[in-house]
Amino acid sequence: MKWILKNAIIHPVTSETFRGSILIDKGKIAQINPAERKGTKIFDGGGLHLFPGIVEEHCHIGTHGEKTNQTADQDTNEWSEPITPEMHALDGIKIYDFGFKMALANGITTLNIFPGSGSPITGIGVALKNDPSLRFEERILIKESGLKMAFGENPKSVHSKTSKTIQTRMATAALIRKAFQDALNYEKKADKEYNRRFEILLRVLKGELTAHVHAHRADDIQTIIRIADEFQFKIHLEHATESHLIPEIIAQRQIPVAIGPMFTAKYKIEVNNRSLRTPAILEKAGVKDLSLITDHPVIPIWNLPIEASMAVHYGLSEDLALRSITINPARNLGLDHRIGSIEVGKDADMILLDRELLDPTHRVLYVWTNGTLSYDTEKEGMVL
Repeated sequence: MKWILKNAIIHPVTSETFRGSILIDKGKIAQINPAERKGTKIFDGGGLHLFPGIVEEHCHIGTHGEKTNQTADQDTNEWSEPITPEMHALDGIKIYDFGFKMALANGITTLNIFPGSGSPITGIGVALKNDPSLRFEERILIKESGLKMAFGENPKSVHSKTSKTIQTRMATAALIRKAFQDALNYEKKADKEYNRRFEILLRVLKGELTAHVHAHRADDIQTIIRIADEFQFKIHLEHATESHLIPEIIAQRQIPVAIGPMFTAKYKIEVNNRSLRTPAILEKAGVKDLSLITDHPVIPIWNLPIEASMAVHYGLSEDLALRSITINPARNLGLDHRIGSIEVGKDADMILLDRELLDPTHRVLYVWTNGTLSYDTEKEGMVL
């Protein structure tokens, strides 16, 4: 169906803001400032602010219940052994989890869901369109969005108690090296039985799958950089709490960084050096590929644009702050050809706000996914 959204202040993200209209056709943005045609449905934006749907690059929505921390409602971490690349977040998602509605009501239209960080290698993520009108399988944007790995306190605290395999950071690094070396040895065998675990690791080594690495401390960040250099694979840094201590290293290598969650208490030793100035410090050093994340349910997903607002308060440019929750995570997921900005040819995932997105007092009034109205706050109310 064709329809026009007119009379809005349009923030494309990748180009200058303008007041105008857009034509939506078959779920896509078809034209900017189209001529109104008789019979075409019109939605009057009322002079409000139109932004692309927000993209959450790293969360555990649907796999970790936010109203309970009981084992029965926790499908984020497989703790039976430390190396489990064959696990897939897709198989642990409860699609009717309350968090999906919370995300949608607050303008988050794309969700990348990873396994947790309880093991050195925990499994594969999945990127979903947060569209309640679609069946589960239809929501999948990228079935395998990256391989989750983890360093630091989490693997130590889990596997010192369960598998008894990790007591130190040295063991975490050693197990990861061994896993990749075992995969290489497997590849060399002429007569071998198919091993899904090794096949996934080989895809990382061949550049077909990116390693998204949970690391808070600066030394953990440098350890994964060393391992990635040894085995020649691509990494994205997740959390990177102490990245402000080594900004030049990250900038020189242009490693994509997803910062957050920013609003927790300093509940672990490895986050004691957390700073709200980290995004600004990275930007000043020359890091351009910066995203912000909530790690939901570590903090509720509606905090994502507020994190961006707070980062601006502490020195991040408004341009990069806006990109950090839209086009940058879209690009890191390989989805920037479809989402993350308002451009002709992209999915019509859009949110209409009463104020600018970086204004922490804004309210999301309408949310469209694939050109269909998915949330109307006046009718359905705010969800927090």
